[in-house]
Amino acid sequence: MTYEQCQSILAELKRRQGTERPWVQVTCGESTLRGRVSYSASGLAGRRNPNSPYGLLVLEQLGLGRAPSSYVQIAGIPDDGLHGLEVA
Repeated sequence: MTYEQCQSILAELKRRQGTERPWVQVTCGESTLRGRVSYSASGLAGRRNPNSPYGLLVLEQLGLGRAPSSYVQIAGIPDDGLHGLEVA
């Protein structure tokens, strides 16, 4: 997945969930992570190459207490590996 693809999916999830920090499920290889997006950043401020996969997605763990965050490289997420979660 490229950084631009990730940001496009996150923009739709933010709109649909009505928050700047949407709940997501990320599949990366054989791992599946669930949490709230706390940060999404690219490696370059100007994004010279919009197809670059380099970037970082930081997820806060689900639950009432604060838990360690998960860091996911956007390049490691397959094209169909980022989805929204409906948290009750």
